[in-house]
Amino acid sequence: MKKPGGKTLKIEAEIENGKIVSISFSGDFFAYPPEALEEMEQDLISTDITNVEEKVNKYKGKLTLLGVSFDDIIELLKKL
Repeated sequence: MKKPGGKTLKIEAEIENGKIVSISFSGDFFAYPPEALEEMEQDLISTDITNVEEKVNKYKGKLTLLGVSFDDIIELLKKL
C-alpha cells in the first residue's frame, strides 16, 4: 500500500481460522521506537482478524509512525 505523499507499507501475515498466526510490517516508513512496532506485531499474534483495530489503536500513545498512519495499518489488516 502506498498513499499519495506517503510511504510504502507492506504487511505479511499468516491467518488460520480467522486468527493471526504470524505477522510482519515492512516498508519505507519510520516507526519510533522500533521496539514498539515489534511489540505490536507480537501482540497481534493470536488476535482474531475482526479485532485488529482495538489492538492496533492501543499503540497510539506508545508508537510514533512517520509516512503511514495507524488507520493505514488497520485498513490493510482488514483486507487480509
